[in-house]
Amino acid sequence: MNSTSRICLLFWSKISIKSCILIIAVLTCISILNDSLLNMRLWNEDGTISSDDDVKLIAETIQEEPAPQFGPAPPTVPSGPANTVVLTTANAAFVNIAENWLASIRKTGIWPDITIIVEDNVAYELLKKRNDIRVLLNQYKTSHDLPIQSPLHRKFVNQRPTHIKKFLQRGLNVLFNDVDIVWIDDPFPYFDGNYDIYLEKDHHDKKNVLSTGFVYYRATNPSLLLIKELVNRIDKNNNNTSEQILLTDIINENIIPKLKVKMLDASKFPNGILNYYLDFAEWRAMHKPVVVHNNWKGGRDEKIKWFKDARLWYVSNRTDVQIT
Repeated sequence: MNSTSRICLLFWSKISIKSCILIIAVLTCISILNDSLLNMRLWNEDGTISSDDDVKLIAETIQEEPAPQFGPAPPTVPSGPANTVVLTTANAAFVNIAENWLASIRKTGIWPDITIIVEDNVAYELLKKRNDIRVLLNQYKTSHDLPIQSPLHRKFVNQRPTHIKKFLQRGLNVLFNDVDIVWIDDPFPYFDGNYDIYLEKDHHDKKNVLSTGFVYYRATNPSLLLIKELVNRIDKNNNNTSEQILLTDIINENIIPKLKVKMLDASKFPNGILNYYLDFAEWRAMHKPVVVHNNWKGGRDEKIKWFKDARLWYVSNRTDVQIT
């Protein structure tokens, strides 16, 4: 090889090395910048809301994919556990019950990071007036009190695992609550031990069905795999089977590697069916329950009546919404 060839080879080798270094540096900068922009831009591509510090409560249209992007935390600083969101869903028919749920949490003396996913603009306009919660707007537009076990009700509740999955994907623990729940004490100390999911048994029959109305999911790989499998099965079943039955099946099949499940004490977390047969005042004095789930009642009015009879109704009827 002559001297000219050696000089050219040396020149191009140096150029190639420098080019590689330059490309790596540029890609690194782009990655860092992209992460920074992702942290600042907390909303969807539609540009409905930017990360304005003056924004208090905002609605977001929940998208199927990609990675979730949620609105800024509410102005009230949460006093609950870190990296944890308390999540529920509601529509206009249940705004007053949602207000009662929030009032019960306030009475416990803690205030966790709370998100309510609402199903219609009426509920959004009512709840966005608060400055202590995050409110997100879902695509499923329903304002009515849906009959339990009806196809519309099943479709409504079957969206919940998708919402939960999006928070878990961000590394946040999720305490999901049905909105027809009242907190009497702080439930978080009861989520002890090294478990992935904490939930209660539904006592409406003898089939050992688990309840999906009050569940604490730790942001672990097993719990994320569980919720992804649940979402997949809901899609495959075209909403013909409730998420409650499907979740029970997945756990009983023991197909999620290393998944650790803890059943909550039924005396501390009583299911609604128990209230058909027991005097709640006596039950409360004897067992000192932490969370009461007012499920297996007919509809909104029946639930409100039971809350009032049990002296667990903490709000006036100013938020009642009449749906025509």
